[in-house]
Amino acid sequence: MNVLILEHHAPTAELLETVVMGLAPGLGVQLCGTIAEAVQAWHRYSPALVISEWSLPDGPGLTLVRRIRTQDKHLPILMISARSDKETVLAAARLGINGFIAKPFDVALLHQRLQPLLKTEAPSGRAVPPSLDRHLAEATEGTIRLPTDLEQEDVLALMERRQELSPAELARHWRGQATLSARLLDIANSASLGRAGKPIDKLEAAITAMGVEMALNQAFALSLDISRSLTDPRLAERASFYLQQAEQVAAIARAMAISLGLEGGAFHMAGLLSRVGELGVIRTLQDFIRQGGTLSEQQIEDSLGRWAADYGNRVKIQWRLPLRELIGAVHLLKKNSTDRGPLLMYLAAMTVAGQQQQDEVRRLMRRVGLEPERWQRPSLHP
Repeated sequence: MNVLILEHHAPTAELLETVVMGLAPGLGVQLCGTIAEAVQAWHRYSPALVISEWSLPDGPGLTLVRRIRTQDKHLPILMISARSDKETVLAAARLGINGFIAKPFDVALLHQRLQPLLKTEAPSGRAVPPSLDRHLAEATEGTIRLPTDLEQEDVLALMERRQELSPAELARHWRGQATLSARLLDIANSASLGRAGKPIDKLEAAITAMGVEMALNQAFALSLDISRSLTDPRLAERASFYLQQAEQVAAIARAMAISLGLEGGAFHMAGLLSRVGELGVIRTLQDFIRQGGTLSEQQIEDSLGRWAADYGNRVKIQWRLPLRELIGAVHLLKKNSTDRGPLLMYLAAMTVAGQQQQDEVRRLMRRVGLEPERWQRPSLHP
């Protein structure tokens, strides 16, 4: 169980850490000095409690609270501040915090306020593991989180404006996103895009080399990579596999569409989104473990089989996605379908699955105008 502490004043942060560590054995504490660091730690460690200072070097602590509450209405948040006027307290309360303590605080009072927020006490002295089915069902009733350093909704909003965005604007927007910058620079310096003898070392130049659309596609793929936020290696391995599978389908579908003279962006996006259901289930299973539950390999597989479709539908509604028919065709092609869009998505999925040599698949390829001999199974390995 992790506790996130956002406090830039080192002595106060150390005191808070000492108090928290004394609440229960085995607690992990993540100390952050800025809002940006705290957002990344929240995504990565999925804390059971957040303690935030009001005033930080990069803005008010309420910025973190707002960010959290857009995705998690129930995570306990305790606010601490030297300001204790009515306006300050009400501003925090409106955002759904669970407690407010004025500085200088009394250690005994702080300990008393933290104990119920962490829920470290149980009548039997031991935490009662949650019900797996109930946990999975309840998660579909709220916002399904796929925590990464990049917000999926943020990238989707940029994608809606892709026609008006310049490489310079994107570079400014993504300033400070080290992982994304490294990914885009690697791609821009690849054999197909790099300039001979002159490596690209600026983010704006990398976006210019690959184009805004490809840069956005790469950013969205990275925003779906939840593996770093998963502490269970079995779940992390599965998340990496499903994301790689989705990226393969996206690349094949885009290439097929372009070969037929179609705009490939929608097909690429549908491919990337084709495994968000599985990713949502995996993230929820990680939360289940964090709350004291245990999982066998069979339970993981059964959960993915039973819940992936429901989670996928929930995410599509949550993100207001317009590509549901294309995404759905990756998993199931409607009988007697003649629409070229879903057919291409289905054929891309069958190619990634290594089924492109089946007679029916070859027949469908010819129907939409593709040459079956051209499309081979990708060499990537999960």
